[in-house]
Amino acid sequence: FNAEEERLIDRLFPGIALSTFSGTFIRDSRDDPFEPTRGELLSVDTGLAGRTIGSEVGFAKMLMHAFLYRRLGGSSSVVYATGLRVGLAAGFPRTAKVTDDAGNFVLASNGQPLETVVQDLPASERFFAGGSTTVRGFALDRLGDESTIDQNGFPQGGNGLIIINNELRFPVWGNVGAVAFLDVGNVFETVSTMELGRLRGGAGFGLRYRSPIGPIRIDLGFKLDRRDFGSGTREGLTALHVSIGQAF
Repeated sequence: FNAEEERLIDRLFPGIALSTFSGTFIRDSRDDPFEPTRGELLSVDTGLAGRTIGSEVGFAKMLMHAFLYRRLGGSSSVVYATGLRVGLAAGFPRTAKVTDDAGNFVLASNGQPLETVVQDLPASERFFAGGSTTVRGFALDRLGDESTIDQNGFPQGGNGLIIINNELRFPVWGNVGAVAFLDVGNVFETVSTMELGRLRGGAGFGLRYRSPIGPIRIDLGFKLDRRDFGSGTREGLTALHVSIGQAF
């Protein structure tokens, strides 16, 4: 375990002192960390923040990654990769002053700032998804529903996360390869609202070029369900992702 304290400039929790204990467990049997063709990777990251260790905001958080890689047909050059990510977080109750839309304190009848009990996480500690390494077909951090994406399409993050990835990787010619993928997942406002029936998905295909610095990746993802969050503009159908390294 290690303890760290830092000043976070957060749009919802400005100037908060956050002190956390964190721990990580990793089990890695992959044959190659950059382009695995067989093996598994399991990692669990945990974090705990509280007033007793100097934090102004208290919360507990866990993020689990589990990935599996297999060659199809034994010695085949076709690789099936699949992964599961689950994130859980909960804020501890605390007293906070109420502010209006302009950031000014709301005053009670006695002239003192109005206070309320909140049980939320700083935005920097919430889960976000969407993009080239989570659910393709969605722009970076833009995966969610009405509870985690506002009416202007701006992501708010959530306390729960589920991501499931499936990808088939096969050679084309020389250093060039191709993939077909199906990603599903979602960000949930609270852990209690996490449901498999609320997962959203993206499917598509991509190209890989094996370079000295790792595989250069181009993926084109298509949303399986497009939504309008109230602004009158429907989500785009596709998203193009360009990056270095495999998606997972």
